[in-house]
Amino acid sequence: MSSGVDITLLTFFSILDMICLTSNAVLCVAMYRSKSLTIPMNNLIFNLAISDIFIGLWILPRHVFSEVFRHPTGKIGDYFCKFITGSGILWISSTASAFLLIAIAVERFTSVKSTNQRTSLSSARLKIVVAFCWITAAVANFPTMVVFAYDEQTQFCIEKWPNWISSRAYVACIFVLGTSSVLVMYILYSRIIYMLWKKQKSATEISRAARIRARKNITRLLVLVTIVHTICRLPNYTTYLLTYFPSSIVYGSNVYNFTVLLILLNSALHPFMLLSNVQGFRRPIFVLYCRYYRNRAVVHPTENEHISQARPSVFYLRETESYPSYTQKQGRRDK
Repeated sequence: MSSGVDITLLTFFSILDMICLTSNAVLCVAMYRSKSLTIPMNNLIFNLAISDIFIGLWILPRHVFSEVFRHPTGKIGDYFCKFITGSGILWISSTASAFLLIAIAVERFTSVKSTNQRTSLSSARLKIVVAFCWITAAVANFPTMVVFAYDEQTQFCIEKWPNWISSRAYVACIFVLGTSSVLVMYILYSRIIYMLWKKQKSATEISRAARIRARKNITRLLVLVTIVHTICRLPNYTTYLLTYFPSSIVYGSNVYNFTVLLILLNSALHPFMLLSNVQGFRRPIFVLYCRYYRNRAVVHPTENEHISQARPSVFYLRETESYPSYTQKQGRRDK
């Protein structure tokens, strides 16, 4: 029979997983349907939401449904651990989200440092960056997927490393990779904040000062995302390392599962941090909500209804002059 701590963890896993999947799915649909959000930078945010959805999906069989179905044993059980009930794909998605946050920080740094208004992150470069993040995350966590196997005594998927591989060396590399990614984000954002304050003091034109203030507001949001990422991810990196060294922490224990719960919390908070700080994300979701209930009421739009036309996103991480297409189209439409 499950203890009170197990039931509490199961409850929180279930609630946070539902919030994580729903909020990130709504954010993805809104960004996909809104033309005002289809800029390269927001596509990185889109891929970040996709990685959060994968985190929520692969937490379900390991931490939510594990109490309601009988896990197969033998070779089939090992394959289940490698691809479904284990944490291989979960850690790939988690690592990919960390790399995507680094890519966002690098883009912010180049955007603030450069005086050119045109974005340096084209669609072609974006595909390369996103592919690099996912491929690197898969390569880094591939050994974990290979060694996952089902243990009939503990009735849990564990990592069974062969004798010719040093499990401690691999876990130490994962710890360095995770902590260094957080350190890189802090270094980049500290440089960004310094450059923004320096530019604001020397700004004389009103338009230039307004652009710097807009960049500073977005940078504050991304710094908040980085701080939350640090609080929610570092405990898991640390406990995962300690499980392979003499300590009181056991792999798969309630303490370790609590750190996984923090990772799920981090993924669930991303959409709410964006929606609460960025108006450009709130309006497309409001439009999506209105379309849903308008279709349920079978109310057909008239020519004067413009609710489906989303305004340009204020989440542009470069100057709005770099995206003149919307205003030009509006001018031609008015004429």
